[in-house]
Amino acid sequence: MKKIINISFWLLFVLGSMVTLGFVQKEQSHRKADRLDITVNSKDANFFVTQDDIRQMLTERGDSIVHQPLSSINIPELERIISNNPSIENAEVFVSVSGEVRITAVQRKPIARVFALDGESYYIDQQGKLMPWSSNYTADVVAVNGLIYETYGNWYRYSMKEIEACAPLREFSVLDDIYRMADFINKDPYRKSLIGQIYVNSSKEFELVPSVGTFRILLGDSKDLEEKFAKLTVFCREGLRNTGAWNDYSTINLKYKNQIVCTKR
Repeated sequence: MKKIINISFWLLFVLGSMVTLGFVQKEQSHRKADRLDITVNSKDANFFVTQDDIRQMLTERGDSIVHQPLSSINIPELERIISNNPSIENAEVFVSVSGEVRITAVQRKPIARVFALDGESYYIDQQGKLMPWSSNYTADVVAVNGLIYETYGNWYRYSMKEIEACAPLREFSVLDDIYRMADFINKDPYRKSLIGQIYVNSSKEFELVPSVGTFRILLGDSKDLEEKFAKLTVFCREGLRNTGAWNDYSTINLKYKNQIVCTKR
């Protein structure tokens, strides 16, 4: 008898839960979104995308969200639409039972600003992808110019890993080398403060313009960056800083192994 009572109790409990859940689901299917909350998380102080930008993006697509039935909100599609913005790394959408729709977007972090030969400007981000220049903010990152033929429209679909892995793309493009160098510079505060500009010359080699001094640093290709910058750091910290001869040289050549070749003015 005790066993029968226990089984009956659990059956009634399960049936009651199903009925309650059914009522809740029916109620939720008619509930409408009454609030849209948007948060943009930035990895630095720059905001290339604002809350208003995301609202405008949704409005232009006819996704008003507010006053829309919760059951009709396609969460994966919303996340896909917002993440397709070239300045957004990823987006998450959450719908609460109270009728609030929360959107959290993570902004991409640029590490270099590229000025192509045709005058176009765009960024390379921390993940090795191109992102367009924004009129909202200008990121404080190393500038890259010179003989750079790659336009944003033709190259934004490729990541730096894809360029590096594809011989024909790698043969034509210097973007993967620029990314490798900018990423290396950006990871160290001293290097980041020392280098103000990267220049690509006609030999597809790199020249660096320091933030202090009037000389040029001849780096060559993007190989052996650790060794080359180690030599540069020692030269600047123990040589130029002690002598104060920041303007005595026209070039500092780091291309040769285990040596630095300097040209005086």
